[in-house]
Amino acid sequence: MKRSILFVLTAGLFACSTDRIRDKPISFSEWRVQQTLAYVESRYGVKQESLEMLPVMVVSHYTAMDSLDVSFNYMNHEEMESGRSQLKKAGGANIAVHFLVGKAGDIYRLMPENHIGRHAIGLNRHSIGIENVGNDEASLTTAQVEANELIVRRLVQKFPIRYLIGHSEYRRFENTPIWEEADETYRTEKHDPGESFMAALRGRVADLSLRERYDRSEIAARVEFTLAGYAKKGLFAGTALVVDDGKIIYRGAFGKNAESGQPLKPENRVYLASAAKPFTALAAAMLEAKGKISYESPVAPYFPQLAHLLKGVKLKHLLAHTSGLEDYYKLGLPAVPFTNQNALALIAAQKQPLNPAGKKFVYANSNYILIAEIVARLAGMPFAEFLRSEIFAKAEMTATDFVVSAKAENAPVPATDAGGRLFRYGYATEGPGGLCTTVDDLARFDLALFGNKLLKPRSQAKLFKAQAAVEARQNQYAIGWYVYPDRGVAYHDGNFGGYHSINWINAKKKQAIILLGNRHTDKVREITWHLDRALNGLEAKKLD
Repeated sequence: MKRSILFVLTAGLFACSTDRIRDKPISFSEWRVQQTLAYVESRYGVKQESLEMLPVMVVSHYTAMDSLDVSFNYMNHEEMESGRSQLKKAGGANIAVHFLVGKAGDIYRLMPENHIGRHAIGLNRHSIGIENVGNDEASLTTAQVEANELIVRRLVQKFPIRYLIGHSEYRRFENTPIWEEADETYRTEKHDPGESFMAALRGRVADLSLRERYDRSEIAARVEFTLAGYAKKGLFAGTALVVDDGKIIYRGAFGKNAESGQPLKPENRVYLASAAKPFTALAAAMLEAKGKISYESPVAPYFPQLAHLLKGVKLKHLLAHTSGLEDYYKLGLPAVPFTNQNALALIAAQKQPLNPAGKKFVYANSNYILIAEIVARLAGMPFAEFLRSEIFAKAEMTATDFVVSAKAENAPVPATDAGGRLFRYGYATEGPGGLCTTVDDLARFDLALFGNKLLKPRSQAKLFKAQAAVEARQNQYAIGWYVYPDRGVAYHDGNFGGYHSINWINAKKKQAIILLGNRHTDKVREITWHLDRALNGLEAKKLD
């Protein structure tokens, strides 16, 4: 017959002095640190430089040992015992939790709360573990429930704790963004600390509204933690915004204005660089939807001076970078001011196509110079004016414009380039880049796309249909976007003179990750992947 225990609930908060928690560190040599990091990399696919984490969950266990000393000594061993073959095969580091609670309610902190310990499959990078001394649920005590309450209340004050579970409940979090174990065969059956214990503990901390099932409430905190970590290392400065299910869940800024030294704000304008290409592609798509041009239309008639380069080239080839054109930056050194006409003159200097039309993806800004010129001619208005009236106005983007047209008070914040020099964008080209904007305006743009406010669904589907394989990469290029068709993910990034930006969207889930950086970094795609992990867990793919 299964034994059970009734835990008495005490009214009010559990009061105790601050010295109730005593430090009793378990052995954690560099070997154990590296073994734990290796476990995280091999099991979760995340390479970390340290054990630091952001805990959002507390997991309560029992030790299956009836002695405090025996329990401590077990966890004090650095290497996983050979008898636990499944766990040993997964990694060499032994079980490690953050707190050990004796039967009298005595509390011992075994390791820093914000360091990764191996105690709950799939959840170790986001959770704090509490081990209660006891062979089974029946051997646990009311004093241990009270001690767990004290620990939980302390942790909620220090960290964005959202979830409180028993070890037996860990599989409830499979297929959620905080679950990171990719091997579906690596699971263990757990019963600790028991239903009665968890019911008593949850009753004592009911006022904290901690969840026992997943609800996405931790995502914003994880986004902040990720961005702050990169900013602290000097690997990101700029503004950021994240949308989930069509709602803004995070908006922030890191670093300073490189010229004034003032802290950046989310409303600061930043130069987009090549992340502006989706706007140019959308302009062409709008004209295609109105029947003014086809993706199959030859483009040579628009540019007689480029006839030697545009044989067989259609609009779709320009949009997908498969035209055979070389990037004009490789044909001459642009000098401020530099206009589309200057760019066309450089393009004309190319002797012959790099490849036959449609044969190979070669990223070239030249393609988008030509697209902008075609849009202006067909629309009967300057390209910039078309974007303002047909895209910015319809998407309610009030802070977006071309840098050369922006008033002084609306100019983008300056950037710091790779050499630490101050950089201000001053070129007048339109099509490949030239735009400055804010994270809020880009979010409005993405939400307008999600709501089919700029294109009808059929036309928008064409926009994200893969057109060209990108060599040595897992993604493909569509019409102005890099795409992962299997996920419904699209993005475009840009970098120039210290500006690094990305606009990443998942139209199926109405998600967006927007980063507008003003300091040289090569980590924007990496950061985006981590934020994708925060939103979508193991479904996320690294951007390449």
